[in-house]
Amino acid sequence: MSNDITKLPSNGDVDSWSAAEKAIVEAAGLVFMHTYGDRAGHRELAPRPVVEQFLSIARRSGLDPLARQIYCIGRLSQGRVEWSIQTGIDGFRLVAERSKKYDGQDGAEWLTSKGEWEDAFVPSIHGPNPLAARVKVYRKDWPRPSVGVAEWGAYAQTKRSGDLTSMWAKQGAGQLAKCAEALAIRKAFPQDLSGLYTADEMGGEVIAVAEATPSRDWAADLRAAQTHEEIEDLVDSADDAGELTDVIRTAALTRHGMISRGESEPAEDEPVAERDEETVAEEARRAFEEAPSE
Repeated sequence: MSNDITKLPSNGDVDSWSAAEKAIVEAAGLVFMHTYGDRAGHRELAPRPVVEQFLSIARRSGLDPLARQIYCIGRLSQGRVEWSIQTGIDGFRLVAERSKKYDGQDGAEWLTSKGEWEDAFVPSIHGPNPLAARVKVYRKDWPRPSVGVAEWGAYAQTKRSGDLTSMWAKQGAGQLAKCAEALAIRKAFPQDLSGLYTADEMGGEVIAVAEATPSRDWAADLRAAQTHEEIEDLVDSADDAGELTDVIRTAALTRHGMISRGESEPAEDEPVAERDEETVAEEARRAFEEAPSE
């Protein structure tokens, strides 16, 4: 096992990590840097369950995060970061080789539109892309091979526009073959590779996702809100739209504090009593910091 693996944190408790362990965690991709919107420049550590899972898989597989044999990918979706643990096909091959039971594999085969398996796929002859790829992996203690079959429609990676990513557009047959190989190796060595996927299977080409422009000016709407009910409705609407950010939450708390908190909301024709905005903003910030996370 690599010495770098032994430097991984022993657990997911960030408060117990050394500076070196924090650096390795960041190098492994477990820290997401926001680059757009009101969170630009904010560094977000993966949730503890993700960190614990990553540490467990890295130790079990013996893959080195500093050599990028295993790493974590964070992608922004609807205002939240979604995490996935990945490796490259070389990482799978390394795990198979270390098992001492790996007995090689056959070359990849591709299924053409004519329903024929070919050991070479040439777009000018067989069409723009194969229908599937197949790889057979052998174990010394198995009488039959482990077969991985990857279908084009299930694995070809596309952009939001629907067009293939550049890697799949240029090397689609090769990318599909790596997916089939990963399937075969995982089936042959499930103890070490269960729950771990290659970048080719998960979409190895990470496409930058900008935080979308809000559908409305939530801060302005909150400033104009006259009742606590209106504020809560706006917060719910922002949440439904996937646009409930920390800034909006703080603005909502600030506005709550500026509106009179009598036993009942003021009538429509009754002026709203407001407090000093700077004082309320400070109270709101404290309330937000002390509020339990979702």
